[in-house]
Amino acid sequence: MNKTLMIGTGFMLTLAAGVWGGNYWAHQQPAPAAPAAKPSAALPAGASDLAAPARVPTVLEVPPEGFDAKVVKTATFSAEAVTIDTPTPGKLAFNVQQAKLASARVAGRVERILAYEGTKVSAGQPIAELYSPEYIAAQNEFLLSHNAFHTLNTSELKELVDDAKLTMQSSENKLRVLGATTEDIARIRERGHIAETLTIRAPIAGTIVKRDMDQGSYMNVGDSLMSIIDTSRIWFTGNLYENEIRNVRIGQTIEIETPAYPGRRYTGRVSFIAPNVDADTHTLQVRCDVPNPDGTLKPEMYATARIVTGNARALVVPQSAIVKDQGKLVLMTMPDARRIERAIVQGTPRADGSFAVTEGLPLGAPVKVVVQGGMLLNEMMAKQGA
Repeated sequence: MNKTLMIGTGFMLTLAAGVWGGNYWAHQQPAPAAPAAKPSAALPAGASDLAAPARVPTVLEVPPEGFDAKVVKTATFSAEAVTIDTPTPGKLAFNVQQAKLASARVAGRVERILAYEGTKVSAGQPIAELYSPEYIAAQNEFLLSHNAFHTLNTSELKELVDDAKLTMQSSENKLRVLGATTEDIARIRERGHIAETLTIRAPIAGTIVKRDMDQGSYMNVGDSLMSIIDTSRIWFTGNLYENEIRNVRIGQTIEIETPAYPGRRYTGRVSFIAPNVDADTHTLQVRCDVPNPDGTLKPEMYATARIVTGNARALVVPQSAIVKDQGKLVLMTMPDARRIERAIVQGTPRADGSFAVTEGLPLGAPVKVVVQGGMLLNEMMAKQGA
């Protein structure tokens, strides 16, 4: 047993001496050089630059020889007082407040139709003839009462004459209720016999836009024969975005243009602003009354209204001077002969094809603006910053 213990102790001493010697040798050796880092295959060169968009410089040096005058053109502009308006797309529609139904006041059969859809009629113009037994009976009653009054008019019995007069007036009023005019009643009185049909007349001047009855149709009291609308005024209905709502009020002036009549403007006023925003489009509906005396504006036409929302000082430049870059409006200016500066601006397009710059530039002094070639200069600045 003592022999075995002595052998084990000797083995442990030998192992400990080997470990100590190995550590001593390792510390005496020079440290190896760190391996060079290899570029990652997943990140190509310049990947760090893709993390954020390159910033476009705001200044471009003009080359000594300058730019080609046919490619880059400039002009000088000064700030001026302009009318600020809000472009609003929409459509035209009939003004239903100026619509009337031509309807029957007595039941009967439509004998003749004298005017059809699209016809322009004047107030009181005959548009149909109606055969009505009730109207014929009312005419007979009127003729009898009229003849009785004239027969008794010479009588000395005043009460009897007064009763005959009241009866005649009552029968005449009945004819008016059924739709006869003063002229119709006068002709019945002069002829001394009834008219076979009742003439239905247009209640207003306008255009027949809908017909509900054909010849031979039977009409009850209150049935619609035709719809007539006065088209001398028409509606424009448009939609405003939420950021435009605060600038629009009832009574503001508008100017309307249509693709059908380019260059021609119609003036009207805002007459209605919807009480709620549309849940699907998040736009607010506005309605405008537009005079249409010559009838050139038609319902369902597309149109663009410019709602005048105020006045401001602005730099009015050609639309060609405005460069669109990633949703921003850019204007190139030339403060001196050796530099082009890039400015982010805000403003509104105008009806005459120009653009009113209201923000982004100092408006105190005249500004030299690149009116042609701005897009090329913007690309040169972008490459310069790449």
